Amino acid sequence: MKSAGSVSEDGLRTMLAERSGLDRDLLWFPVHDVPRAFDVTWPLNAEQAEEVLGDLLDGLRSVLPAPRQEQTSQRYVYLSEITDRYQRGDTRRILERIESRGATPARAAYGGENYDPGSEQGWGIRPPTASDHGVRPDWAWWLEVREAGPRPLFQMPNPYAGEGEPPVDRALDLRERTGNTAAYRAALGDAVREDPRQIDCWAHLGGEAFERAGADESVLLEALGYYQTGVAVAELALPARFAGVLAWGELNNRPFHRALHGLGLTWWRLGETQKAVAVFSNGLWTNPDDNQGIRYLIGQAKAGAPWRSG
Repeated sequence: MKSAGSVSEDGLRTMLAERSGLDRDLLWFPVHDVPRAFDVTWPLNAEQAEEVLGDLLDGLRSVLPAPRQEQTSQRYVYLSEITDRYQRGDTRRILERIESRGATPARAAYGGENYDPGSEQGWGIRPPTASDHGVRPDWAWWLEVREAGPRPLFQMPNPYAGEGEPPVDRALDLRERTGNTAAYRAALGDAVREDPRQIDCWAHLGGEAFERAGADESVLLEALGYYQTGVAVAELALPARFAGVLAWGELNNRPFHRALHGLGLTWWRLGETQKAVAVFSNGLWTNPDDNQGIRYLIGQAKAGAPWRSG
């Protein structure tokens, strides 16, 4: 006879679906394999169920390893080198699905030109030091950019996968016409479920959740999950030891930069300043023109200053 606190195979799958955000049908095998993997029998008691759930969730959220890297600071730092867990339970599965179908790599932009930090393209020999936004910019990152010299310009693959009007534009138009943020959020969610390569939809989902966190701080974890997924999907297009420049002027690059910027802000707001600095550094390394004003944020994050709005 089952005790009141026992958990069946079906019950554990339901619990895992609720905690991971994944559909129950996708969780059949890992739950069915629990007796062999954990040396237990059905039904589980409450303590066993919690232990198994914790391990299964860790497995689902474990980051995919980065491509093998050389030991150098002058390159893009992959998300899996910054954290060992994705916030969303479906991120790893999304990435594996895209990889299995063949991720589209970033390619040379502007006819194979280089970005030269000392030329008119860059900030020149002496970057401006005047205060702006009420904060003096940090230029330590610029020394690395200058030291690296000319680097090839790249463009990301089309971030608006599919035919017709980009889903993010349809969602934005819906919000503008109706003022219905719930419908806007639902439209973005539908888009990434249909095709998770929609990086701009992930970035906008993160931005919408980041705004909602003003009324409920717990929503920040939702924003973190969206931004992480967008960044991780974009990273599939980058080669190992990526040292190129993804200029803001190339429209295909902007969704990635939006996702990076949002991820850095979210980690900073959560008090994870070292992770925020790593993400901000990626943004400045890949887009030295800094169209998003990250140079005014990175110094504060390095100093451990708390995030503040405005």
